[in-house]
Amino acid sequence: MKQYFASLVLAVAAFSAQAATSSFTISFGTGTESTTSLTNATFINSVSAGASYIEKVTSVVTVFPEKDCIRLSSSSKNGKFNIELTEDAQVVARRIIVNAERYDNDRDIEASLMINSETLYITDTEAGDYSFTIPSRPERTLTNLIVDATHRVRLHSITVEYDPESGTVEPEKQTVASPVFTPAGGTVSAGTGVEITCSTPDASIYYTMDGAAPTTLSIPYTGPIILEHDASLQAFAVKDGMTPSETSTASFTVRNPSVSLVSEFDFHNPESLMPAIATPAQKEYAALDGRSFTDGDVAVSFTASETGNTHVRLYNSYDAGCDLRLYDGDMMTVRSMNPNYIIKEINFTMSLSGAATGTNDINFTASTGEFDWASETWSDTGESEKEVILTSEQQSRIASMTVKLEALSGMRAVEIDHDEQAAYYTPMGIHVSGSRLTTGLYIRVAGDKAQKVIIR
Repeated sequence: MKQYFASLVLAVAAFSAQAATSSFTISFGTGTESTTSLTNATFINSVSAGASYIEKVTSVVTVFPEKDCIRLSSSSKNGKFNIELTEDAQVVARRIIVNAERYDNDRDIEASLMINSETLYITDTEAGDYSFTIPSRPERTLTNLIVDATHRVRLHSITVEYDPESGTVEPEKQTVASPVFTPAGGTVSAGTGVEITCSTPDASIYYTMDGAAPTTLSIPYTGPIILEHDASLQAFAVKDGMTPSETSTASFTVRNPSVSLVSEFDFHNPESLMPAIATPAQKEYAALDGRSFTDGDVAVSFTASETGNTHVRLYNSYDAGCDLRLYDGDMMTVRSMNPNYIIKEINFTMSLSGAATGTNDINFTASTGEFDWASETWSDTGESEKEVILTSEQQSRIASMTVKLEALSGMRAVEIDHDEQAAYYTPMGIHVSGSRLTTGLYIRVAGDKAQKVIIR
């Protein structure tokens, strides 16, 4: 009975200690990635949350910014940094938790992080929590977070659990991500739809078109903004319990309609893309999974395959410079942002990388239309497509691509209506009831008038 009672007391004490524990977190990520190593002065730019807990950063070596984390080490040199905490964040730590993953390369299978002289072995290529406990003694106040990596590691966050009797660290409010415009700006044709997105879940977006700074009293974003004249858009996003986002801006020049339009994407020169990407160092790359680029009325986005360790990326080779590489199952989506234009043709220029070994190839399976392997060209086959999904077969190495759009002569974009006097037919002549209409090309018949329309 005494043994049971003692065990119960210990369990209650452990629960009480756990319940009394407080914490604060420093998170990393810049929303974009770069092959330029951070410095003591620029390291703070990669702190996405918890910057108020940092007094200064020193000893930054071989640390690179990525979208939602930082990467420590290169293929040949280990990475490290030292965070000096502010006075308010200097507490008696009980446990330190890092959310991290090792690089997806067997060379880095022995990756580890040394945090304040404690070693954590980072064993998985998927992000996970790794932690160690610290004896809670008043004389062991935590003043620094000293991080040293062996091999390449992606570090998402560091959480410090502490004894609340040693102080109270106010939680830092998370900031809503800044809105993103697609297209990102520039010259477009009349009728182009501008989309505004925010990566913070359930955030509300507000925008203006008159040059005024947006507020929650501005226009709420509910769908694409159709441009008929030059415009300067500003947008910000809000969410309860979070700090509002920074304001994003995009300026558009609307050109006169023309028969055909051509958009160009030069992957050999990543700085020319919109948004621009810094050219990776030789034998390094920038991952493109989930990334999008725009030019004029065309948006190109990338989705990595769920299999394999190597995914869609911009890679800088020794023999041919930078090129776009899609591996088996990786997908490229090409989309017309203008409801009055369809995708007519996509031409690819093959990279010179691998020419000596015969591995410089481009081969796609297309969701619609036809891809010709011999000419590296996708062509419309009459379906009037506004979106084409190209899935790579094996490996495709691309230096550049052009997308040709064509105006839908005699057609106009309309909203779905349920006019009892109007009937809708597919291009094959099949009647479609109003309740079953989806986006696409139709023939609208009202009285004695027939008209080709695009439902959007």
